[in-house]
Amino acid sequence: PTTRQECSTVYDKKCQTVYKSVCVEQYKTEYEPYTETECSTEYKDDCEYQWEGYGNDKVWAPIAGTCKKNPYETCKDVAKTKERQVAYPVCNDVPEQKCVDVPREVCVAVPDQICTNQPL
Repeated sequence: PTTRQECSTVYDKKCQTVYKSVCVEQYKTEYEPYTETECSTEYKDDCEYQWEGYGNDKVWAPIAGTCKKNPYETCKDVAKTKERQVAYPVCNDVPEQKCVDVPREVCVAVPDQICTNQPL
């Protein structure tokens, strides 16, 4: 009996793990220093003065009825901080399966069928 080759293509799945970098944004609080001027108003008596008394007993005294409360503003720089949210990336390698079909030829030997005419 004679044989002939019969071939067909089959596919094998070939997989490998690849790593993909996946990043997400996270936030952290940072404190920023700054200076602010703060002012306050105080009221003080302003009076007209005169010398009172005689000789060694002379004193510099306010004149009655001349005093007025006048506003005086005092300012100072105050160090402060303010909060702010700062974004920063956090990345991780994530495994991923990458698969491809690899073709392969498979051949088998098939017996040939030989036909002959038989006399009746």
